[in-house]
Amino acid sequence: MPLDRTGAVLVARPRLPAAVLGPAIFVLALNLRMGISSVGPVLPQVVHDLDVTLVYASLLTTVPVVMMGVASPLSARLGAKFGLERTVIGAIVIVGAATAVRYWATSPITLLVSAALLGCGIAAGNTMLPAVVRRYFPAHGALLTGIYAVGINIGAGLAAFGTPRLAQSLSSTWRGALAIWAAMAVVALLLWLLVATRAPRQPLAIRVAMPRRTRQAWIAACLFGLQSMVYYGILAWLAPLYEERGWSKVQAGLLLSFFTAMQVVGALTASLLVQRSGRLVEGLRLTAAVSALSLVLVALSPLSLPWLWIALLGVGAGGIFPLTLTVPLATTSSVEEASSLTASMLFYGYLLGATGPFAVSLLRSMSGGFALPFVVLAILALAALAVAAPAANRPSFRSTGRSRRSRTEQ
Repeated sequence: MPLDRTGAVLVARPRLPAAVLGPAIFVLALNLRMGISSVGPVLPQVVHDLDVTLVYASLLTTVPVVMMGVASPLSARLGAKFGLERTVIGAIVIVGAATAVRYWATSPITLLVSAALLGCGIAAGNTMLPAVVRRYFPAHGALLTGIYAVGINIGAGLAAFGTPRLAQSLSSTWRGALAIWAAMAVVALLLWLLVATRAPRQPLAIRVAMPRRTRQAWIAACLFGLQSMVYYGILAWLAPLYEERGWSKVQAGLLLSFFTAMQVVGALTASLLVQRSGRLVEGLRLTAAVSALSLVLVALSPLSLPWLWIALLGVGAGGIFPLTLTVPLATTSSVEEASSLTASMLFYGYLLGATGPFAVSLLRSMSGGFALPFVVLAILALAALAVAAPAANRPSFRSTGRSRRSRTEQ
């Protein structure tokens, strides 16, 4: 069986049908944001029923993102020790269990433990994705990464849309509405058990890339962290902002799901345009500027044209995410360097991004409203615009990608 050597991974290339692997990757992605996006629409109920503060409420989004950064290096080591498929299955089990336990969440500590476990499971899923794609689809990395990104946004949108409706239907509570998304983890588990049973028992050697501390690594991590702070701040507090303005939980949840839907549009559009033009820096600046403008509009005039503001916000936030993930490919000259830079970008970036929801809650408590926090998020988006050039102002990632493929083929 031929070997596929790619700097970070050395495996025998298995033959499994795309009809199994494609849906397995997509359903895995569906699970990796549901547990976070489902909280926002029912957050006021959680605060009321558990008699907690807004600062505590922000931790339900902050803690998973912290663990997504902290647990990433450990997840890579687990993948090297137990194998790719087993690690993915473990990630799904953790995500499902952390989601299901919310049904019995009668104390604040239970929800926090659930949030921490959820972040660990998401970290394992995030970390294993490049190895999954590289092992099974070495010639279609961009396509499968796109499917994964779309799955993440669709999963977040479904949870944001469905949770408030489930909380109101059949006399259900927010606990049941949060826990029901564990059913999607069961679907993913069944698919990955099928993948695991059909995959060859071939050792997987993953070279764990430790976070780098170069200037380029810090700038890339800063860019990723800034866009993460904006995204998770929006994800946690957009629905409560509109509920505070008189919208129902269902209406606010629908708006949040519309935001995630527009992220899909933004991600696909930005990726396609930058891929064709090679203008990564301009793409980063444009998406950051659109995010900043729409955040100011939401902060200062949220009820004038809310659907238009959120459409712009979704396009901006959705577009900058895949472009930021492209930075390691555009600024490195080998697969190993790209892997190392990606590891440090995610590790430090998620830790920085985790402060977004907490910062919004703190500013909300200090100012008595959401105008100031969302203006601050706009400033953070402008800061991302400012670091876009030093983070990605290198030769076009299209030419970089072509040269890298040429070296790999030699």
